[in-house]
Amino acid sequence: MPDNPVPRTLTYDERKAAAAAFAGRPFDPSWSEAARIVYDGILAARALPEPASAPSAPEQPASPETVASEPAAAVPPPPAAAPQPQILSREEAIQVGALIDVTPIAHRLGIRLSVSFSRPLWELGITATHNVPEAEHEGRVRDVLMAFRLRLAAFRVASPLVEFPALLSFPPDPVPQSCVLFAVAHQEANAPMALTFLLPGEISTDILPFKPE
Repeated sequence: MPDNPVPRTLTYDERKAAAAAFAGRPFDPSWSEAARIVYDGILAARALPEPASAPSAPEQPASPETVASEPAAAVPPPPAAAPQPQILSREEAIQVGALIDVTPIAHRLGIRLSVSFSRPLWELGITATHNVPEAEHEGRVRDVLMAFRLRLAAFRVASPLVEFPALLSFPPDPVPQSCVLFAVAHQEANAPMALTFLLPGEISTDILPFKPE
């Protein structure tokens, strides 16, 4: 099988546009044309209409009499800053178990990148909530990676965010089911590019569950 094109990295605008598309928010006109393509592509893949922008209510100027008669309102103190969630590097995420490194399996299939599965995808899709024997885990990983390669081969231009179906069985039902998964390309400290595979519900505002290096 010939090598597939390597997905490029999402730009800042493209990441924001992808997050907006998944969250059902309207497109920001200040984003780039490339971000518009990512935004429209995600909506088209999910067969969703573009959300309408909320109209802003016109501001009513206060009359001088009203301003003079109203007492000055007490200014509330600024709210305390919410604690920021911890963002891990890819290596840190692997060490704490948030990501499962499957790079050796990916290399045997000709995917010359660092490749990881998210913990939820691993638990649900690979172990089937611990109902699949450990000896079968590698075969299920190969099934997901081959489904990704087949999907990627259909693209004229490689995308940094790829949605693709994979066939997986979930014991005790032996019949494979079509599962929608996502692959995200991103920068990594010790390699030009890395791939992370996720469940649809894991696509967050920042796209990745960890910080790119």
